[in-house]
Amino acid sequence: MTGAYPPAASRRGSTVRLVIMLAVLVALVLGAGHVGILPQWMPLRANLVAAAPAAPAVDYPVFGSDEFVKYLAANMIAQEDSINVSAWANAPGIGRDGVFDAVAEAAIQNPYVFVDGWTYQATIRGIVLRPDYVYSDTRAEHKRVDTAAAVAAGLQKTGITPEMSVEKKVRAIHDYVASVATYDSVAADAITAGSSEGLRVEQSQEAYGILVAGTAVCNGYAQAFQAIAEAAGLSSIIVTGQALSGVTVGPHAWNRVLVDGEWLIVDVTWDDADALGTHEQYLLVDPSSALLNTRTADSDWVVDSQAARFGG
Repeated sequence: MTGAYPPAASRRGSTVRLVIMLAVLVALVLGAGHVGILPQWMPLRANLVAAAPAAPAVDYPVFGSDEFVKYLAANMIAQEDSINVSAWANAPGIGRDGVFDAVAEAAIQNPYVFVDGWTYQATIRGIVLRPDYVYSDTRAEHKRVDTAAAVAAGLQKTGITPEMSVEKKVRAIHDYVASVATYDSVAADAITAGSSEGLRVEQSQEAYGILVAGTAVCNGYAQAFQAIAEAAGLSSIIVTGQALSGVTVGPHAWNRVLVDGEWLIVDVTWDDADALGTHEQYLLVDPSSALLNTRTADSDWVVDSQAARFGG
């Protein structure tokens, strides 16, 4: 027989199977979008990715040049074991490299974050970031409490008042941090020798090291300045890079502070770490100054797209 059609029941069965297959396919695509594992070539990929989750509420200041950095910082202050980053990892222009860029800024710029590494992982729940925390939850919270108390006490001791100029406030914080700090040469020698572990080395990188323990290396100075500057209502940021020569050599950290619309350099470490005592050679320095020719900034301290906001 020619020109015959399958029975109606058979046609209905085929249609039902096709509908089921399409429904399963749609469910798989939506599910993949929800957990953030769609391939880059997928059409309308951004529209299928789950919305960004909310950051946890924390009791400490959170810094970030954009909302993603703030989200990561809040999660790390809360010491979350697994941070869902699917919404950003799948967003145009971010991806895996953008996630790493943002978490580096969150770790550098937040004195209440204690983390020394992280893992990026695709799971059935989505793309997650798993931080490597320096301390247990209990120990980290004790350090945050002590740091916050020291920041509040330090701000009071600076003598800062609302009517003071930004320049005078910066000078007061600079002088206070230098007055309570001693450069940790032991930790610096350990770091130069290649050690990145151990309580003393870890603490030397923290605002806690300066404001509570009284000693740290450059990153501890920069974080201490940053924490008090934030409490004083100033716009400050930590910059990381390399010192090729000078008071210290090797990886280095310092601050930039917004004064009358211009980002100026403050390096409390180099004003405190030599044998001549505290001075103000590296206080409120113009970025073009020849004093800064022996140092270079890296790209880790802020996400690339936001660097121009803070003087590049």
